[in-house]
Amino acid sequence: MPNNALAKISELGQSIWYDNIERGMLEEGELTRMVEEDHVVGVTSNPAIFQKAISGSTAYDAQIEEIVAETPTIPIKDLYEKLAIHDIQMAADILHPVYERTNGDDGYISLEVSPTLANDTEGTIAEAKRLFKTVSRPNLMIKIPATAAGLPAITAVIGSGINVNVTLMFSLQNYIDVANAYIAGLEKLDQAGGDVSQIASVASFFVSRVDTLIDKLLDDIGSDEAKSLQGKMAIANAKAAYKEFKEIFGGDRFQKLAQKGARVQRPLWASTSTKNPAYRDVIYAEELVGPDTVDTMPPVTLEGLKDHGEIRASLMEDLDEAPAVLEKLSTLDISYDDATQKLQDDGVVAFANSFVDLLKTLEDKREAIVSRQVSPMTLALKDNQAAVNVRLRAWDAAKMAARIWASDGTVWVPDPAQAAQTSDLTNRLGWLTLPTDMMAEASSLAEFAAEIKAAGFQEVVLLGMGGSSLAPEVYMKTFGATNGLPLTVLDSTNPDQVAAVANGIADLTKTLFIVSSKSGGTIEPLSFFKYFYDQVSQQKENSGENFIAITDPGSGLEKLAQEKGFRRIFLANSDVGGRYSALTHFGLVPAALIGVDLPKLLRRASSMADACRNSAPYNPGLQLGAAMGELARQGRDKLTFFTSPQIAAFGAWAEQLIAESLGKQGVGILPVVDEGIIQPAFYGHDRVFVYLRLAGDDNVALDGQVNVLEAAGHPIIRIEMDELEDLGQEFFRWEIATAAAGAILKINPFDQPNVELAKIKARELMAQFEESGALPAEAPTIDYDDIDAYGPAMGATVPEALRAFLSSFIPGNYIAIMAYLPYTADIDAALNDLRLTLRTGLQAATTVGYGPRFLHSTGQLHKGDGNNGLFIQITHTPATDVEIPGEKYSFATLVAAQAQGDYNALQQNGRRLIRFHIEAGQDLAAAIRKLIPV
Repeated sequence: MPNNALAKISELGQSIWYDNIERGMLEEGELTRMVEEDHVVGVTSNPAIFQKAISGSTAYDAQIEEIVAETPTIPIKDLYEKLAIHDIQMAADILHPVYERTNGDDGYISLEVSPTLANDTEGTIAEAKRLFKTVSRPNLMIKIPATAAGLPAITAVIGSGINVNVTLMFSLQNYIDVANAYIAGLEKLDQAGGDVSQIASVASFFVSRVDTLIDKLLDDIGSDEAKSLQGKMAIANAKAAYKEFKEIFGGDRFQKLAQKGARVQRPLWASTSTKNPAYRDVIYAEELVGPDTVDTMPPVTLEGLKDHGEIRASLMEDLDEAPAVLEKLSTLDISYDDATQKLQDDGVVAFANSFVDLLKTLEDKREAIVSRQVSPMTLALKDNQAAVNVRLRAWDAAKMAARIWASDGTVWVPDPAQAAQTSDLTNRLGWLTLPTDMMAEASSLAEFAAEIKAAGFQEVVLLGMGGSSLAPEVYMKTFGATNGLPLTVLDSTNPDQVAAVANGIADLTKTLFIVSSKSGGTIEPLSFFKYFYDQVSQQKENSGENFIAITDPGSGLEKLAQEKGFRRIFLANSDVGGRYSALTHFGLVPAALIGVDLPKLLRRASSMADACRNSAPYNPGLQLGAAMGELARQGRDKLTFFTSPQIAAFGAWAEQLIAESLGKQGVGILPVVDEGIIQPAFYGHDRVFVYLRLAGDDNVALDGQVNVLEAAGHPIIRIEMDELEDLGQEFFRWEIATAAAGAILKINPFDQPNVELAKIKARELMAQFEESGALPAEAPTIDYDDIDAYGPAMGATVPEALRAFLSSFIPGNYIAIMAYLPYTADIDAALNDLRLTLRTGLQAATTVGYGPRFLHSTGQLHKGDGNNGLFIQITHTPATDVEIPGEKYSFATLVAAQAQGDYNALQQNGRRLIRFHIEAGQDLAAAIRKLIPV
């Protein structure tokens, strides 16, 4: 019989344990067969074994899918434990009959504490107790390493009544210490009134690795005497340990415990596979057969013994001579203690590395699963659902998804010839493939971020507007800079704001400036650049090293960056519009610098992109787009965002995307962000509410409030995110949805015909400044001491003037507050007080935008929609001014021209408009509150 060798090993008193575990052998009956046919009476495991099992098969995938579906953000270590414990419990149940038959001598399965705890006594004790309780099987052994920190843990764990497999032993002294730690644990248990007969332990003494190291040391010496010892040290070491075993457990100290039923701690021969091909493949198993021992055999050793093993009672042979063999090393100047300590140290590191590899394997599997999922969206649309369903069926019949992915412009412009000639359709759909296209850039962007940190930079300032600045701001406010450099966004030409950013920089020479402009000719980022380039140049030569550019190929900024010696120029996708650029270089370069996990973010985006290829009824982007468009057609055109606190910044990005894409040709969807939530009675019938919810955030109050809105009959769109990187999904979902809603509204979502008008008006004013040295002066309608009013102002006080202006409000209108002011917490709070008063008093949708930032965002909708807005512009005389090097005008002049240009553009489009100008020296927050109607 081929397994006679295994039978003989068992007859000679050695237990055969199997050094391997994987799901298939448990589920398919292989372990049961081995118990019945191969005399296997135990199993050992370690992180390396689990890593190989999980990465090398699909047997675990179903359970991983189930766990991740239930808890997508489960910590990877917890995921590993769920998988490992499932296997351990299955193995324990298979081995339990052996445990019963041998009265607890055999039938054990081992589970290792985390290798990261090898030098943590208290952590090891706590984890051992937790794992033993969690597995809840009497035939479980907890593996604890025989390190200095592990020894007291062994005593404590044994003393608490838990079986222990001590691992990573190489030296005789270490073995002696382990045996004494075991006995001390039994004594502790006995003193506490525990039953020592219920405890089992093995001491795993590693074998072949000893020869692997010492053979090399002997080979380095090269003498005949040294070479004669090769291949002998591992077996001699094990036999010397066995000799110590017999003396320790035959001594009086243990025998007192033995009389109470205590078991000896059997030596377990580990690492018995042959590493040196020059040696017999089963030599270590054949030469260490003896009573009261265990051999834990890897598959190759077990099969080798079955095939050609020659078994005898080998362990007792030359037992007394073994220590003398080891002593020969000292005559060759080889330190036995140093060698065995190195083996243990290396073993700890190897096991820890295997554990890291195991967790990485699971992380990759979890990511693959999560990336196939998308954040769930629920539509509670009440009576509006029918229209959305009709639209989705129509889109399905028209193959809407396929046409969008084929860049078919007739989705938005029905006439094929006209669509083919519409440049904003033919060259603005590159965003569709960004998730996969940019994945190829992720590693190089991470390398660039590492280069910047290595060069000593300490912070980043982004100089941009609109699509160039909003996504980076979302990344910074959402993720923070724990893993990278802090990022400040400058997108205001207000001189107070420019000065605040400049004054907040700790060290200009260690600050990286990103000049970000798609066209490369936008006045704001170029003005910012001129100012900060001059500032850096005053402190260092080669100031271009502190600047990088992100722009389209061939732009004026690319040429400028080359002339000024910028550190790096990133050329972004020219076929992606600014508001669709969150996943281009405009968004991802800043994201990389602050430390965002770009591959993870892009995998999330890719999963949404894949889902958005589905037919319309199963397409999350088209579902959302149908809801947006159809509800807008029914008068619910105020898309109001509520978000979990950690993702609040997303609203400002979505605001630009939606307003600039869908506010034109007399129609529009108004995005409302940061308005705060209130009771249902204060909302009109023009609202749709979006609740973007992050699992695990502080959502309790908002959950309840949104439920109240739904119960009152308001339409609610809920999107549930699991983790921050799911923002990658939401960027893409909302881009698809916005494009699709444009088809319902019969507009081109990729152009912005009204954005340029305010720019033209501002340029006209700047031309007049160039000629005369001053901007045109307009007389206020009413001078209210410290606040001037322009436009249709009437009344004795500022609040009266505002109340009179708002008298033209009708249901379905909205109120836009346009603040050409610096960003401060006090000003934010005052604007919010004004906003919420108007919201509540008029049941009006309200927006607040800082100028000139909003010109690149909601400014398009202000001038392009159906004239539904009442516009309150607030300007001031800045406390300071900041010169723009190389220009005749300053930032104060520029922002004043931009405010007046916007005012003139709104007037030209027949908008209802009033302007309040806060005079110099006033407290801006206090002045804003003076506007609030009582």
